[in-house]
Amino acid sequence: MSDPLNTFKLARPFGLAKPIVGQRGPTPLGQVTDILIQMGLSELRTIAREYDLLTNGMNKQHIVAAIVAEMRHPEAVRRVASRLEKPQRQLLAALTLAGGAMTDDEMRGLFERFSLGLVGQLQGVLVALQNKGLLLRTSLNSTPQHHFGLGGAFLDLGWYVPKEVRTALRISMPITPFDVQQPAEDNTTPTVVLIEPYRLLADLLLVARALDGYRLNHDEERDARSTLMYASTISALPNTTGSASPDGSTALPPPANMPSASMLSSLLASVEYTPAFLRFAVGLLRLTDILHRDDSGAPILRVLPNAAQLLLSSTHMEILRELFEVWLTHASYEGLFDLQEDGLQLRCRATSLSSPCLRPGELEAENSEARQSLVALLAQAPRGQWINFAAFARFIYRLNPLFLQKRQPLFSAPHWWLEQEERSPLRPTQLNDWLQAEGHYLAHLVRGPLHWWGICDIALSQDSQLLAFRLTPFADLLFDGFEAEDIFYYDPPMPADTLEIVNTEEILVCCHLGAWPIVELMEVFAEAVGVRAGRLCYRLTPKAFSNALSRGHRPTKLFAALRMVSEERTSDALSQILARLERWAAGYGRIRVYTDVTLLEVADAIVMRELSATSSLDEQIVHSIHPTLHILKKSGTERLIDDLKRRGQSPLVHDEEILYGAD
Repeated sequence: MSDPLNTFKLARPFGLAKPIVGQRGPTPLGQVTDILIQMGLSELRTIAREYDLLTNGMNKQHIVAAIVAEMRHPEAVRRVASRLEKPQRQLLAALTLAGGAMTDDEMRGLFERFSLGLVGQLQGVLVALQNKGLLLRTSLNSTPQHHFGLGGAFLDLGWYVPKEVRTALRISMPITPFDVQQPAEDNTTPTVVLIEPYRLLADLLLVARALDGYRLNHDEERDARSTLMYASTISALPNTTGSASPDGSTALPPPANMPSASMLSSLLASVEYTPAFLRFAVGLLRLTDILHRDDSGAPILRVLPNAAQLLLSSTHMEILRELFEVWLTHASYEGLFDLQEDGLQLRCRATSLSSPCLRPGELEAENSEARQSLVALLAQAPRGQWINFAAFARFIYRLNPLFLQKRQPLFSAPHWWLEQEERSPLRPTQLNDWLQAEGHYLAHLVRGPLHWWGICDIALSQDSQLLAFRLTPFADLLFDGFEAEDIFYYDPPMPADTLEIVNTEEILVCCHLGAWPIVELMEVFAEAVGVRAGRLCYRLTPKAFSNALSRGHRPTKLFAALRMVSEERTSDALSQILARLERWAAGYGRIRVYTDVTLLEVADAIVMRELSATSSLDEQIVHSIHPTLHILKKSGTERLIDDLKRRGQSPLVHDEEILYGAD
């Protein structure tokens, strides 16, 4: 595969839209002006001197206004930051990457994990940063307690890096480079997996079409009803994991909307994807209602009629960004549940009835915010450079070891945890335990969803372990919210063998962004009938073709595409298809009216059977319109009437030729 890094063309200078990815964490109660106004006059004058401001004759409000105005000049902030000592620079950078705000306890832990000095030196570093206005002491909104009513103070004193400082310094995440050409210790070269831009959209369409018409079984219907009733909590889901263990805990049930084993088996028979990707794809399709239950209420899955146009047409850039935003902000715990593939168990405290003892949305919010915080951090990593995953994971541990369980230390006993061995929870504050749980979560995120979205390429070892990854230019489109049509232009070529003729009625089309012109023609003139051999399957029917013509479509482009294929390879089936379509097109809108024909109509089918047995009726029938209505031969009409009269029957004869004549 060619390198996707070279497939994008820059159309014109960057123009940022509203970023999708933002920093996560505590937030200050006020703006910089509100924080500075609470400081003493001597502290403000110290900050003003760092910015070369003269404060003679100025009151407190004027000094604050002058400092804020100077902080809005990036070059002034960078000049002040250039005078910092190494521990001060490192702490400021780490705090900025961690979200820009921390409580005292979190700051102490950060200082120790990065080994920036002795514990007693922390206060001196903080004061030095505060005197330069790069770090401010303020009250932080403690969102975990506030949202979940966990008790305690809602406000915590902490440290905050002003937004003006973060914007001016533009601190990027430090990385450890990785050489994908360098053999490993076992003399094996890493396997590099490059991702094709927008490949996910075509894959989603294939999965959706493969499930079109899928009938839900009883258990899947019950899960669907549970999803509608308890969309924001898992505590009300039925416990299908067995009774609680002696320690009062239970394993959590699968998340709602996760495809069942029978659904996965049905998909694997049509498409060649991993079960992990299929779970991701089905969840995303159902979340966005591209795949939904039949509107009639029947237990059948249906696909939006315009799904192909949404995912493959010229609007694919905007659609991909919208899908990514939905996935990123959706609250669920699929990512945690998927860790069972690595031998981990997701457990929680249980009630006396062995039901999960969790607050509504608690686990879903933990997973969602962890995913968003990691994506926000990755947005600050350099593009196009291979990053050593092991070093990256250790950096995350130093920065925030509790990113996945940040609410659990607020309890005397955790509500939920991960474990490898029964009754032995893994502790996130211990590096070895963290690598077994959070480390695997991080690897799943990078080599799974982020790779499928097209955000990163990956390098794997011989045993399929993640060794390294690199962010593609495509990450800017999803992370920072570029105006897609103004920034990146991606024109994929049409794949070879886009069309495959199965027989005189069915055609297979490659599901690819470059094949959209052919897919569009098939969507208009043919009937979509699922997936076969990893391709979209269409059936040519008179009804679908006639409906397209009645909507004003002309089959000129369809004929041209089929003739182009016939020139490349000779096929009797293709020639027959062309002849049939041309005959349908030529006959559309034309009718032939026949007069001077004889119609025989009887009261019911019993009389018709009696006539067939006692007369020469069968020899005179030209065409059967209905079991009780037939078109007869003109020449045999009188003979049939004579037969009926000889048997004592008098048919009612209408001779309309005398009135209207024959055509």
